[in-house]
Amino acid sequence: MTGPFSRKQIQLNRENYILQVTEEILQEKGFHDMSMDEIASRVGISKVTIYRHFKSKEDIVFCLFFRDLPDFLHNIDQVIVSDRPLLEKIESIIYMSILKFLQKESALSLSVISVLGELPIFLKSKQEEIENVQDTLSNHLMPLLNEGQSEGLLDSSIPSILLYKLFFSIIPTISSRQLMEKSNMSEDELAKIGTRMYMKAITI
Repeated sequence: MTGPFSRKQIQLNRENYILQVTEEILQEKGFHDMSMDEIASRVGISKVTIYRHFKSKEDIVFCLFFRDLPDFLHNIDQVIVSDRPLLEKIESIIYMSILKFLQKESALSLSVISVLGELPIFLKSKQEEIENVQDTLSNHLMPLLNEGQSEGLLDSSIPSILLYKLFFSIIPTISSRQLMEKSNMSEDELAKIGTRMYMKAITI
């Protein structure tokens, strides 16, 4: 029994290291300039070996996103159950979300969610997982948006689902690596700008 378990543990350790290296490359270059060849080289294995673990670089990035999701949702839950005013809760969740995607290059994942119908065949295979993430985020944010409209704090003339969808339209714009480089702004500054844009759009 120890043999198979050891091989499984080795495989898991290797996959975690591949994810770690991929995250480092994403921070340095962004998704489009990253290649499976470079990932393999930095990990110290052949590209053939990487393909035994992941189908493509898109697959690796999705794994990175889903790996961090439980901790991210836990942090959101902490905001929701806090004693903060409602608008402050929404603002905090939006800021945390944008900052996460800026730091982790997970903007790819939310861009995927927002343009689901235009994805390559491989990414469409992730549709169920993406929709599960979208539903999970919706379950956290939608009740706050509905409450805000009921209390007259948010624009009630706009369906709350559109207020929610608006968040996903801001993410790809704010998370653009070109914008970060040209504006010379930090991730924190861009996250704050994106949050202000969203809050101004939804509040009365």
